[in-house]
Amino acid sequence: MDIRVLVPRVTTGKMRGADGSTPTTAEARAGVAAARARMAERLRGTGWTKNAEVTGAWLRADGRIEPGSTTELDRALDLGTLTMRGWDRVMRLAWTLADLEAVDRPSGAHVRGALALRSAL
Repeated sequence: MDIRVLVPRVTTGKMRGADGSTPTTAEARAGVAAARARMAERLRGTGWTKNAEVTGAWLRADGRIEPGSTTELDRALDLGTLTMRGWDRVMRLAWTLADLEAVDRPSGAHVRGALALRSAL
């Protein structure tokens, strides 16, 4: 599992205080379906259909991501706090975050978000 998130207990006060900004199940399903369609289109002809299936070499190829967006990952790799396998996992998740936002490739914000989701425990 590439996402690690601590989920706090929901209280009735939090549930009743919701402002309605949370997407409905149908809206979330539609967003995920659109992201999967983006993945499938981008990966057409590669033999893969999901970000989780792509190789590290594909992830690291020139021009795949915005220049400078992996600075924090690269630093963690150099310091030994992240392995190459971990780097690849974060980037797969960054691609998924970019797909959910309907953008062409991950930015630094997507990489930071993916890193946060990977290191939440």
